[in-house]
Amino acid sequence: MKRICSILFIAFFAFFVSCSDDDNDEVPVPDRKAEQILSTSSLYQSLSRQPEMSGSLMIATAKLAQYDDITALLPLDDKAEEERGIARGRCLSECFEAIARQPEAYDLIDKAAEKFLGSTATETMSAKILEYSRLYALAGLNSGLSRDPEIVELYGKFSQKYLGVALEL
Repeated sequence: MKRICSILFIAFFAFFVSCSDDDNDEVPVPDRKAEQILSTSSLYQSLSRQPEMSGSLMIATAKLAQYDDITALLPLDDKAEEERGIARGRCLSECFEAIARQPEAYDLIDKAAEKFLGSTATETMSAKILEYSRLYALAGLNSGLSRDPEIVELYGKFSQKYLGVALEL
């Protein structure tokens, strides 16, 4: 009897341990504001391809991204800073590539980035968001510079405004 009780105790204990939720296999829910920021990424390349459609592109982006201006997503300095910084950095990477594709569209791209991504002057742009933005913008910066080395001055201006880093190349 003692043996049966011991076996049953071990079996029940093993069953309950195996059913516990120590692994926490839940799928993380992406941050909505980060997804909204990232959803604007195609706008910048589109502006470099069709600058004359800038008005329509900006209106469509604002409607579908569900925000008219970065201030609609404020505050940006909560628990999802990393995700938002990554999303912002990926969009800035697209901006750098778009500027390399069509330097003449710089003003349009700058206007769109100011509207949807915010500059370093945005009141709640945290150091952590900027840090991740810089990391993820680097790919587009390098790609753009290798595509058109003549745009160093524009990149310096853009980098200072959106990444807070003066490029002295």
